[in-house]
Amino acid sequence: MTKALFKKQMMESFAWVYRDRKTGKNRTGAGLVIYLLLYVVVFGMLGSMFYMMAESLCPPLIQMDLGWLYFAIMGLVSVVLGVFASVFNTAEALYRAKDNDLLLSMPIPIDRIIAARLSGVYALGLLYELFAMVPTLMVWFDSFEISAAGVVFSLLIPIVLSVFVLTLSCILGWVVSLISGKSKNKSFVTVILSLAFLGAYYAFYFNAYKILLEVLANAQSIATNVSGFWNPLYLMGLAAEGKVLPMISFTGMVIVLFAVVYFIINRSFLRITTANPGAAKVKYRKGTMKAGSADGALFRKELKRFAGSSTYMMNCGLGIIFMIVAAAALLLQRDVITEVALGMFEGHEDLLPLLAVAAVCMLTTMNDTTAPSISLEGKNLWLIKVLPISGWQVLKAKLKLHLLLTFVPATILVASVETIFCFDLLSSILIPAVAALYILLMGEIGLVLNLLMPNLNWTSEVAPVKQSAAVMITLFGGWAIVIAIGALYAALASFIKPALYMVIVCVVLLVPAVAVYLWLKYKGARIFASL
Repeated sequence: MTKALFKKQMMESFAWVYRDRKTGKNRTGAGLVIYLLLYVVVFGMLGSMFYMMAESLCPPLIQMDLGWLYFAIMGLVSVVLGVFASVFNTAEALYRAKDNDLLLSMPIPIDRIIAARLSGVYALGLLYELFAMVPTLMVWFDSFEISAAGVVFSLLIPIVLSVFVLTLSCILGWVVSLISGKSKNKSFVTVILSLAFLGAYYAFYFNAYKILLEVLANAQSIATNVSGFWNPLYLMGLAAEGKVLPMISFTGMVIVLFAVVYFIINRSFLRITTANPGAAKVKYRKGTMKAGSADGALFRKELKRFAGSSTYMMNCGLGIIFMIVAAAALLLQRDVITEVALGMFEGHEDLLPLLAVAAVCMLTTMNDTTAPSISLEGKNLWLIKVLPISGWQVLKAKLKLHLLLTFVPATILVASVETIFCFDLLSSILIPAVAALYILLMGEIGLVLNLLMPNLNWTSEVAPVKQSAAVMITLFGGWAIVIAIGALYAALASFIKPALYMVIVCVVLLVPAVAVYLWLKYKGARIFASL
């Protein structure tokens, strides 16, 4: 039984490697090999990034006789990476697993269920931790003359750190599960936490070089603050240099902390997994029911579908966040941005409206809610088709959602752009006109592509949202359209003014937008009815 539980958990944890989310079947043959090679390339790129970081830190710190600090810094980075990769998996696999009730109803000791669950979390955390630790060890062995004990301890430290990663993942996974359980809309909680982690990642990525320089410039003061017998980072660094007592102390700290967390999980697992703190408390309120229109009901359905899926929001609505952030950055850094922009285009200020609308359109392309919207109906498509509504009403509701979610942040961004640059009246009218027509056309294109290439047999919504040809073509095709329009103007710049060119672009966008709209209303509606 124990062996079967561990095997099941490992298969669930690494199903993303061998299982096709579109069909729910396992990949075989060439498909599996190609997918494995793709992951090898992606993971290799991730590892090379940490190798360059380790290579920048290790030799200078060794020259300062601070080799232990190098290992402490890279160990901390590997822990953060491992926890980041496994914390959401912990919440789902340990505390909110869908088969918890099934396993608890069977004659299986709770401690075996917990151990099996933790094995999956541990394996995933270890995998991501090694992306940083393997390059760390490679540079460490190549740059430093280490004793035999140092070699052994350096190889053991990633194993000890993986237990620490598991411990932190259990704690933070419980926090995520608790917050999500208290929230009525769990998808928004997931999106907010994901955006927080994403923001932290990009903040670190864009400031990595600056951080490395500051670490090297202040290495001695950092070492003074970190050093101390009870500081685990200091002990880990000394252990990597081959010191026995720090290795014993560091390992003991990690084991004791994990034992405490495991004891708490073991005592509270049954209560946590059977609780339902997020259940809505329904209270009857007397009132008069009001009838609404079919179009209004369909639009509310689309809005709830979008708001109820963190995967849908994060992958097809990320442009909302980027547009609002861009608008805020423009207003907060208006002096710097205007100075740089006017300096770069001195004597060619008439190009700024064209560049501004191109940037707005590029950001709006990241909102592609229509591209997977039909596929997301999945096996529930028949529920809509049996209602006394036309296919055009369904398609129109999906298009309305795209327009609402994109027009509002785009309006804020355009207003910010025009506020800081103070364009002339004609440009101030043409910029929102071009942006609005582009948003309409891209929403229609996404809907057309999904009508022609639907995927209604998926087993996970990740398939239509992240692995759909319609989504990929809409996203990259939209960027290609903006680039093509810009390239065409570059070829015609000596013959036409930017303002006149934007008028032509409006006409070029309006004609296909109207044509595609009519196609969707008649031909598209018939295709939808035949799905």
